Amino acid sequence: MIKNLFISFVLLAFGFVSAMAADEALAGKVIAIEGSQVQIEVAGEMPAWAKKGGYLRATMSDGKLLLRGAKITASDGKLITVTTPKAKEMKVGDVYTLAKGKASAGC
Repeated sequence: MIKNLFISFVLLAFGFVSAMAADEALAGKVIAIEGSQVQIEVAGEMPAWAKKGGYLRATMSDGKLLLRGAKITASDGKLITVTTPKAKEMKVGDVYTLAKGKASAGC
């Protein structure tokens, strides 16, 4: 009985963590840079957190965190526009792993 309960708990926890990870991260490709504004095209379905006024974090392919709390200024279809002082470090065509950022993280 306890063994079954423990196995059920482990499976539930694993399912919850997997669901959270799948909801949080997605791929995005930089398609335009104008000053401090960067337009990113999202691959796949746009998550609920990616809306105007939200915050975004971007990780490079080598795992280095580039953006921590870039403010989303527009979200339309598969495009996210963020304002960040680190726009000059980004290049058109670069692909990043995107996730929900925090306002307190800054850029």
